[in-house]
Amino acid sequence: MSGGTAVPGALAPDFDVPALGGGYRELRDVVHPGGGIVIFFKTECETSALLLSHIGPLADAVEKEERLFLAVAQNSDEEARKFRDQLGLRFPVACDKPPHAASRAYAVVTVPTLFVIDGAGRIAERVEGFIKSEVLALGAAVEQALALGDIPPVLERADELPELKPG
Repeated sequence: MSGGTAVPGALAPDFDVPALGGGYRELRDVVHPGGGIVIFFKTECETSALLLSHIGPLADAVEKEERLFLAVAQNSDEEARKFRDQLGLRFPVACDKPPHAASRAYAVVTVPTLFVIDGAGRIAERVEGFIKSEVLALGAAVEQALALGDIPPVLERADELPELKPG
């Protein structure tokens, strides 16, 4: 795991990133409804594409419970919009443009990096890269941290995915 203070149990760092389609997303948008998920990615990263294209069931479950699932691209609006459209992503996407203040605050050195943030603003879980067993185990952490009911399978077509894909 990376260094820094963005580790499970720590208060989640504040952020303010422009959302595709207008407006901004901030930590309070995640915390206020009772927690949510923030995932940092790069459009040119094959591991980011793998994870984001298969994590729809988790995103749907989180959003169904009126929590925020937010993907934050370390790219321009144009690159992020094209990536979102190519993959058919149905969840909100924002951009952390240079100098990548949000990514730095979360000590992101590998993408994708996913954070489960609870309703008190604490990081409940941090998953870096793609290790299928770790991603699949997120269901229980999400249920507990966000006080949700049963979470459906975290990944679509999990049996088709590799056990490991470095970020």
